[in-house]
Amino acid sequence: NNNNNNNVQANMQSHHPHHTTNNNTHTLNVENHSDQELDHHYDDDDDDDEVSGNPKKLQTVAFAIRSEMVEIVKKQAIELDYPLMEEYDFRNDVVNADVPMDLKPHTRIRRYQERSLAKMFGNGRARSGIIVLPCGAGKTLTGVTAAQTIKKSVVCLCTNAVSVLQWRHQFQLWTNIPSDRIACFTSDRKDKLHPEGCIVITTYTMISYSGKRSDTSKAVMDAISGREWGMMLMDEVHVVPAKMFRKVVGSVKAHCRLGLTATLVREDDLISDLNFLIGPKLYEANWMDLTT
Repeated sequence: NNNNNNNVQANMQSHHPHHTTNNNTHTLNVENHSDQELDHHYDDDDDDDEVSGNPKKLQTVAFAIRSEMVEIVKKQAIELDYPLMEEYDFRNDVVNADVPMDLKPHTRIRRYQERSLAKMFGNGRARSGIIVLPCGAGKTLTGVTAAQTIKKSVVCLCTNAVSVLQWRHQFQLWTNIPSDRIACFTSDRKDKLHPEGCIVITTYTMISYSGKRSDTSKAVMDAISGREWGMMLMDEVHVVPAKMFRKVVGSVKAHCRLGLTATLVREDDLISDLNFLIGPKLYEANWMDLTT
Protein backbone atom coordinates (compact mmCIF):
# COMPACT_ATOMS: atom_id res chain seq x y z
CA ASN A 1 0.00 0.00 0.00
CA ASN A 2 1.64 3.26 -1.11
CA ASN A 3 -0.70 5.47 0.87
CA ASN A 4 1.47 7.78 2.98
CA ASN A 5 -1.34 8.59 5.38
CA ASN A 6 -0.69 5.80 7.84
CA ASN A 7 -3.95 6.07 9.72
CA VAL A 8 -5.12 4.40 12.87
CA GLN A 9 -8.76 3.64 13.41
CA ALA A 10 -10.14 3.38 16.94
CA ASN A 11 -13.52 1.99 17.87
CA MET A 12 -15.26 2.89 21.13
CA GLN A 13 -17.40 -0.02 22.25
CA SER A 14 -19.41 -0.75 25.34
CA HIS A 15 -18.45 -4.43 25.34
CA HIS A 16 -16.42 -7.04 23.48
CA PRO A 17 -13.36 -5.49 21.81
CA HIS A 18 -12.38 -6.26 18.25
CA HIS A 19 -9.05 -5.69 16.53
CA THR A 20 -8.08 -5.72 12.87
CA THR A 21 -5.07 -4.24 11.14
CA ASN A 22 -3.38 -4.00 7.79
CA ASN A 23 -0.26 -2.16 6.66
CA ASN A 24 -1.80 1.29 7.05
CA THR A 25 -4.72 0.85 9.44
CA HIS A 26 -4.89 -0.22 13.03
CA THR A 27 -8.12 -0.86 14.89
CA LEU A 28 -8.21 -0.10 18.60
CA ASN A 29 -11.13 -0.57 20.95
CA VAL A 30 -12.25 1.11 24.12
CA GLU A 31 -14.20 -0.93 26.64
CA ASN A 32 -16.75 1.00 28.64
CA HIS A 33 -16.14 -0.64 32.03
CA SER A 34 -15.72 0.60 35.57
CA ASP A 35 -12.51 -0.12 37.50
CA GLN A 36 -14.25 -2.92 39.41
CA GLU A 37 -15.43 -4.53 36.21
CA LEU A 38 -11.93 -4.33 34.74
CA ASP A 39 -10.47 -5.99 37.84
CA HIS A 40 -13.00 -8.81 37.48
CA HIS A 41 -12.27 -9.04 33.74
CA TYR A 42 -8.58 -9.76 34.34
CA ASP A 43 -8.54 -11.50 37.72
CA ASP A 44 -11.31 -14.04 37.27
CA ASP A 45 -10.15 -17.42 35.97
CA ASP A 46 -13.18 -17.74 33.74
CA ASP A 47 -13.23 -15.03 31.10
CA ASP A 48 -16.67 -15.88 29.76
CA ASP A 49 -19.37 -13.24 29.87
CA GLU A 50 -22.21 -13.67 32.28
CA VAL A 51 -25.51 -14.32 30.59
CA SER A 52 -28.17 -11.86 31.66
CA GLY A 53 -31.70 -11.12 30.65
CA ASN A 54 -30.73 -7.63 29.53
CA PRO A 55 -27.75 -7.89 27.21
CA LYS A 56 -25.77 -4.71 26.67
CA LYS A 57 -26.42 -2.84 23.48
CA LEU A 58 -23.23 -2.32 21.50
CA GLN A 59 -22.40 1.11 20.19
CA THR A 60 -19.40 1.78 17.98
CA VAL A 61 -17.85 5.13 17.19
CA ALA A 62 -15.04 5.05 14.62
CA PHE A 63 -12.45 7.71 13.89
CA ALA A 64 -9.04 7.91 12.22
CA ILE A 65 -5.83 9.27 13.72
CA ARG A 66 -2.24 9.53 12.54
CA SER A 67 -0.02 6.58 13.49
CA GLU A 68 2.43 8.78 15.41
CA MET A 69 -0.44 9.86 17.68
CA VAL A 70 -1.42 6.34 18.76
CA GLU A 71 0.59 6.48 21.98
CA ILE A 72 -0.99 9.81 22.97
CA VAL A 73 -4.50 8.52 22.29
CA LYS A 74 -3.85 5.37 24.34
CA LYS A 75 -2.52 7.42 27.26
CA GLN A 76 -5.47 9.80 27.19
CA ALA A 77 -7.90 6.88 27.00
CA ILE A 78 -6.41 5.38 30.17
CA GLU A 79 -6.70 8.71 31.98
CA LEU A 80 -10.36 8.93 30.92
CA ASP A 81 -11.04 5.38 32.20
CA TYR A 82 -11.71 4.14 28.66
CA PRO A 83 -8.68 1.83 28.27
CA LEU A 84 -7.87 0.76 24.73
CA MET A 85 -7.89 -3.00 24.27
CA GLU A 86 -5.95 -4.33 21.30
CA GLU A 87 -6.79 -7.78 19.99
CA TYR A 88 -5.74 -9.78 16.96
CA ASP A 89 -8.25 -12.00 15.19
CA PHE A 90 -5.49 -14.34 14.03
CA ARG A 91 -7.75 -17.26 13.12
CA ASN A 92 -9.42 -15.15 10.41
CA ASP A 93 -6.21 -13.58 9.14
CA VAL A 94 -5.90 -14.87 5.58
CA VAL A 95 -3.41 -12.20 4.50
CA ASN A 96 -0.40 -13.29 6.54
CA ALA A 97 1.12 -16.73 5.99
CA ASP A 98 1.01 -19.33 8.75
CA VAL A 99 4.12 -20.65 10.46
CA PRO A 100 4.21 -24.49 10.46
CA MET A 101 4.68 -24.96 14.20
CA ASP A 102 3.08 -27.12 16.88
CA LEU A 103 4.09 -28.11 20.38
CA LYS A 104 5.97 -31.39 20.61
CA PRO A 105 4.20 -34.29 22.38
CA HIS A 106 6.53 -34.07 25.40
CA THR A 107 5.71 -30.41 26.04
CA ARG A 108 3.71 -29.87 29.23
CA ILE A 109 2.17 -26.55 30.21
CA ARG A 110 1.69 -25.93 33.93
CA ARG A 111 -1.61 -24.72 35.37
CA TYR A 112 -0.47 -21.14 36.02
CA GLN A 113 0.90 -20.96 32.47
CA GLU A 114 -2.48 -22.11 31.17
CA ARG A 115 -4.15 -19.40 33.24
CA SER A 116 -1.88 -16.71 31.84
CA LEU A 117 -2.49 -17.85 28.26
CA ALA A 118 -6.24 -18.05 28.90
CA LYS A 119 -6.16 -14.34 29.71
CA MET A 120 -4.49 -13.68 26.38
CA PHE A 121 -6.65 -15.98 24.25
CA GLY A 122 -9.82 -16.16 26.35
CA ASN A 123 -12.18 -14.88 23.67
CA GLY A 124 -10.59 -16.58 20.65
CA ARG A 125 -8.42 -13.62 19.72
CA ALA A 126 -4.91 -12.63 20.83
CA ARG A 127 -5.05 -9.82 23.37
CA SER A 128 -2.06 -7.49 23.75
CA GLY A 129 -0.68 -7.12 27.26
CA ILE A 130 1.86 -8.22 29.85
CA ILE A 131 2.24 -11.55 31.65
CA VAL A 132 4.17 -11.47 34.93
CA LEU A 133 5.75 -14.75 36.06
CA PRO A 134 8.46 -15.20 38.72
CA CYS A 135 11.99 -16.16 37.71
CA GLY A 136 12.19 -19.86 36.92
CA ALA A 137 8.44 -20.11 36.28
CA GLY A 138 8.74 -20.74 32.55
CA LYS A 139 8.22 -17.35 30.91
CA THR A 140 9.97 -18.59 27.77
CA LEU A 141 7.70 -21.62 27.38
CA THR A 142 4.70 -19.33 27.89
CA GLY A 143 5.93 -17.08 25.09
CA VAL A 144 6.68 -20.02 22.81
CA THR A 145 3.20 -21.45 23.42
CA ALA A 146 1.61 -18.09 22.61
CA ALA A 147 3.57 -17.93 19.36
CA GLN A 148 2.57 -21.42 18.27
CA THR A 149 -1.06 -20.69 19.15
CA ILE A 150 -1.14 -17.72 16.79
CA LYS A 151 0.97 -19.51 14.16
CA LYS A 152 1.81 -16.25 12.39
CA SER A 153 5.16 -14.50 11.97
CA VAL A 154 6.68 -13.38 15.27
CA VAL A 155 9.40 -10.91 16.20
CA CYS A 156 10.92 -12.01 19.50
CA LEU A 157 12.88 -9.27 21.27
CA CYS A 158 15.57 -10.05 23.86
CA THR A 159 17.94 -7.98 25.99
CA ASN A 160 21.19 -9.50 24.64
CA ALA A 161 22.65 -11.90 22.07
CA VAL A 162 22.96 -14.75 24.59
CA SER A 163 19.22 -14.60 25.24
CA VAL A 164 18.61 -14.68 21.47
CA LEU A 165 20.33 -18.07 21.23
CA GLN A 166 18.48 -19.31 24.32
CA TRP A 167 15.11 -18.36 22.83
CA ARG A 168 16.04 -20.08 19.57
CA HIS A 169 16.90 -23.23 21.51
CA GLN A 170 13.61 -23.07 23.42
CA PHE A 171 11.57 -22.75 20.21
CA GLN A 172 13.32 -25.82 18.82
CA LEU A 173 13.05 -27.70 22.12
CA TRP A 174 9.32 -27.25 22.62
CA THR A 175 8.01 -27.05 19.04
CA ASN A 176 8.53 -28.78 15.71
CA ILE A 177 9.19 -25.56 13.79
CA PRO A 178 11.54 -26.14 10.82
CA SER A 179 15.02 -24.68 11.32
CA ASP A 180 14.72 -22.50 8.21
CA ARG A 181 11.69 -20.77 9.76
CA ILE A 182 13.77 -19.34 12.64
CA ALA A 183 16.12 -16.44 12.00
CA CYS A 184 18.48 -14.70 14.44
CA PHE A 185 19.42 -11.07 14.02
CA THR A 186 22.34 -9.94 16.20
CA SER A 187 25.62 -8.10 15.70
CA ASP A 188 27.33 -11.46 15.03
CA ARG A 189 24.56 -13.30 13.24
CA LYS A 190 22.23 -12.08 10.53
CA ASP A 191 20.13 -14.96 9.20
CA LYS A 192 18.02 -14.50 6.10
CA LEU A 193 14.31 -14.27 6.79
CA HIS A 194 12.04 -16.91 5.31
CA PRO A 195 9.90 -15.27 2.59
CA GLU A 196 6.73 -16.62 4.22
CA GLY A 197 5.82 -17.00 7.89
CA CYS A 198 8.80 -17.15 10.25
CA ILE A 199 10.15 -16.39 13.73
CA VAL A 200 12.79 -13.66 14.02
CA ILE A 201 14.70 -13.47 17.30
CA THR A 202 16.69 -10.32 17.88
CA THR A 203 17.57 -7.71 20.51
CA TYR A 204 15.97 -4.40 21.38
CA THR A 205 19.26 -2.71 20.47
CA MET A 206 19.39 -4.18 16.96
CA ILE A 207 15.89 -2.92 16.17
CA SER A 208 16.25 0.52 17.76
CA TYR A 209 19.76 1.28 16.44
CA SER A 210 19.69 4.56 14.52
CA GLY A 211 23.27 4.71 13.24
CA LYS A 212 24.68 3.55 9.92
CA ARG A 213 24.18 -0.16 9.36
CA SER A 214 26.14 -2.60 7.22
CA ASP A 215 24.52 -3.66 3.96
CA THR A 216 23.59 -7.06 5.41
CA SER A 217 22.16 -5.57 8.60
CA LYS A 218 20.21 -2.96 6.66
CA ALA A 219 18.73 -5.63 4.39
CA VAL A 220 17.50 -7.66 7.37
CA MET A 221 16.14 -4.59 9.14
CA ASP A 222 14.34 -3.48 5.98
CA ALA A 223 12.77 -6.93 5.74
CA ILE A 224 11.61 -6.74 9.36
CA SER A 225 10.16 -3.23 9.12
CA GLY A 226 8.69 -3.87 5.69
CA ARG A 227 6.46 -6.80 6.52
CA GLU A 228 3.48 -7.40 8.76
CA TRP A 229 3.95 -9.48 11.92
CA GLY A 230 1.40 -11.45 13.84
CA MET A 231 2.98 -10.87 17.23
CA MET A 232 5.76 -8.92 18.86
CA LEU A 233 7.06 -11.06 21.74
CA MET A 234 9.05 -8.97 24.23
CA ASP A 235 11.17 -10.47 26.99
CA GLU A 236 12.19 -8.70 30.22
CA VAL A 237 10.11 -5.62 29.49
CA HIS A 238 10.90 -4.10 32.89
CA VAL A 239 14.56 -3.41 32.01
CA VAL A 240 14.21 -1.85 28.54
CA PRO A 241 14.66 1.96 28.49
CA ALA A 242 11.43 3.77 27.65
CA LYS A 243 12.97 5.66 24.72
CA MET A 244 14.25 2.42 23.17
CA PHE A 245 10.90 0.76 23.77
CA ARG A 246 9.06 3.48 21.87
CA LYS A 247 11.42 3.18 18.92
CA VAL A 248 11.06 -0.60 18.78
CA VAL A 249 7.26 -0.50 18.96
CA GLY A 250 7.20 2.12 16.21
CA SER A 251 9.59 0.20 13.94
CA VAL A 252 7.76 -3.14 13.82
CA LYS A 253 4.20 -3.46 12.51
CA ALA A 254 2.67 -6.17 14.70
CA HIS A 255 -0.96 -7.11 15.21
CA CYS A 256 -0.48 -7.85 18.91
CA ARG A 257 2.21 -7.44 21.55
CA LEU A 258 3.02 -9.74 24.46
CA GLY A 259 5.39 -8.56 27.16
CA LEU A 260 7.00 -11.02 29.57
CA THR A 261 8.62 -10.06 32.86
CA ALA A 262 9.28 -11.26 36.39
CA THR A 263 8.39 -7.88 37.90
CA LEU A 264 6.57 -4.71 36.99
CA VAL A 265 9.06 -2.54 38.88
CA ARG A 266 11.21 -0.26 36.75
CA GLU A 267 14.17 1.89 37.71
CA ASP A 268 12.82 4.83 35.70
CA ASP A 269 9.34 4.62 37.31
CA LEU A 270 7.79 4.50 33.83
CA ILE A 271 5.98 1.22 34.30
CA SER A 272 2.69 2.99 33.47
CA ASP A 273 4.07 3.66 29.97
CA LEU A 274 3.93 -0.07 29.29
CA ASN A 275 0.13 0.10 29.50
CA PHE A 276 -0.10 2.02 26.26
CA LEU A 277 3.13 0.83 24.61
CA ILE A 278 2.25 -2.86 25.07
CA GLY A 279 -1.03 -3.29 26.90
CA PRO A 280 -2.42 -3.93 30.38
CA LYS A 281 -1.27 -6.61 32.77
CA LEU A 282 -3.08 -9.77 31.70
CA TYR A 283 -1.90 -12.10 34.44
CA GLU A 284 0.47 -12.13 37.40
CA ALA A 285 1.50 -15.29 39.24
CA ASN A 286 3.08 -15.48 42.67
CA TRP A 287 5.02 -18.27 44.30
CA MET A 288 1.85 -19.74 45.79
CA ASP A 289 0.47 -20.18 42.26
CA LEU A 290 3.58 -22.12 41.33
CA THR A 291 2.87 -24.75 43.98
CA THR A 292 -0.64 -25.60 42.72
